[in-house]
Amino acid sequence: MSRQEVQGKQIAQSLGACPSLGSSSPERDELWLVVQSTVCTRGLASVTPLGSDASITVTHEQATDELISAMEWLTRHEDQARAMQPLQLFVRLRGVATRGSHGSGRAARADALRGITHVVPGEPVVWSDADPSEVAS
Repeated sequence: MSRQEVQGKQIAQSLGACPSLGSSSPERDELWLVVQSTVCTRGLASVTPLGSDASITVTHEQATDELISAMEWLTRHEDQARAMQPLQLFVRLRGVATRGSHGSGRAARADALRGITHVVPGEPVVWSDADPSEVAS
């Protein structure tokens, strides 16, 4: 059994133990911890956010974005998630956590673009070496 299959089984079992994701319970709290330990990035990962054609490196620093994104999806799609096979559930949650609109890929991309101004929407940002004479000292 692959690592992803094992992680999917852990998530599915934890989800199965929850009476409902809409109500606070110790089982739901445990599910949050299981999703955090199985889905969230702990090292370095290269991801390509949906709608982008460029990958970006994410680290454990974006794990909170991943956890929230995965749990929001899980809460909104509880019935669908409960019907999924464990591996399918893991793949979906990992994809939502890293590649989704609120996932780590977009958070890392936004962090990389902080401070950039005067970029026309839809125009690519191209990185190049700075002319030493134009660099503030």
